[in-house]
Amino acid sequence: MAANDVTFAKQIGGYDRNEVDNYIKNLSQAYHTAYSEYNTVCATYNDLLSEYTALCRQREQNKSNIAVIAKTLIETEALANKIIEDARSEAEIIKSDTQETARKIKEDAYIERASAKIQIQKLIDEANTEIAKTRERAREIIKDAQTDAALINMNARRNLEQTNESIAVLVKDLQELLPLEMNKLQMIREREVPAVVPLRSAGGGE
Repeated sequence: MAANDVTFAKQIGGYDRNEVDNYIKNLSQAYHTAYSEYNTVCATYNDLLSEYTALCRQREQNKSNIAVIAKTLIETEALANKIIEDARSEAEIIKSDTQETARKIKEDAYIERASAKIQIQKLIDEANTEIAKTRERAREIIKDAQTDAALINMNARRNLEQTNESIAVLVKDLQELLPLEMNKLQMIREREVPAVVPLRSAGGGE
């Protein structure tokens, strides 16, 4: 209820003091309730902000996993190349003993190389698939988090603005009402205090 809509019962010397005191008390309780709701909205916003931060950290962890997979692929390819080079070196050494043995070793090296390429390509394909899935999951998580954060932020701001408006109205009403009530109380006190009668001197003078 706005301050301008409130009326008090009149008594001799002013308004009913109990009604005025009760109204001021109710205004104070309404102000504390609005302030408590404001703190609750702020706490909810902070909790949601923490959840959004956790999602961002998960995104960074996914990036780290992708880097580990890429490093593994590079190391695997390097190992395969070393195996191939070792096989070639061994084939060259044995070639001087017998052509057939050298040919056989060369064929084996070719088979190993082909097999290694197949394995490497398989690892690359699996890694690319996993990377694509991880990126897609990360994009979905980020998109959902951004959407949720935007909605939460919008709702929090709306609630905060409404709370601030309510508080501003209450404060304005109090600011307008308190001086009037103080003046009324002062007038009541002045009417209740008896006037002081000046004493006459013993000689009859004033």
